[in-house]
Amino acid sequence: MSQPVVQMTTEQLQSLIESVRLAAVAGSSAAAPATVQSKGSFTNCTSRFGGQRHQEAVEEFITSIVTYKEIESISDEDALKGLSLLFYGLASTWWQGVRKEAKAWGDAISLIRDHFSPTKPAYQIYLEIFENQQRDNVPIDTFVCQKRALLAQLPEGRHNEETELDLVYGLLNVKYRKNILRQDLKTFRELLEKGRIIEHNSLESEAGQPRPMRGVKRVHQGPVFEVPHQRKASKYRYRANVGNANTAAPPPQPTS
Repeated sequence: MSQPVVQMTTEQLQSLIESVRLAAVAGSSAAAPATVQSKGSFTNCTSRFGGQRHQEAVEEFITSIVTYKEIESISDEDALKGLSLLFYGLASTWWQGVRKEAKAWGDAISLIRDHFSPTKPAYQIYLEIFENQQRDNVPIDTFVCQKRALLAQLPEGRHNEETELDLVYGLLNVKYRKNILRQDLKTFRELLEKGRIIEHNSLESEAGQPRPMRGVKRVHQGPVFEVPHQRKASKYRYRANVGNANTAAPPPQPTS
């Protein structure tokens, strides 16, 4: 006995296919275990702050916790509640006294900066920039990094890169200024690249020089002169004052 043939229109066929697809998706969703999205917090954050009154330490801590907050998608409210987990020592005691002043996450960041790293006036920053020049044993990367960190504390837009190059170039060690002309520099990257080449060449020159052997003392032998030393014995005769004890004796006279 032949099976009856079912005739369907194109719209009916598409509707049937869509119904089967939705049923399959619903079945797979029901079979999969329900996933619970964890709430972000500072529990696993490794950054800690103990109250150091140092601008670099404060900025490093703030940058670290702000980045962690964004990566872990921590809300401002939860971040403000969990901020105490990151403090210890003096900072923990300080936070207990000022936490009521922080109504929002931005307020907490401002409080940390204002208390532990207050903004320096521009003249003080300039004094620190020009306080010392580059010493012989300081690499150019370290020196430029330190000076640029100070320049970054100035009000935004105070100097462009060309002016900052002028300020830092004048503080470089003379061995760099002899080999690097200021007019050949456009960026700090060019300065660092040329400076590293000079340091590399200097190390090669020092390695090629012979070193004196340890334990061997150099003795300078010169002419020896004999200077005779004669001692002359002087004899003095003292005249005793026998008649009058209160009268002082005359000074001794040398004898021939």
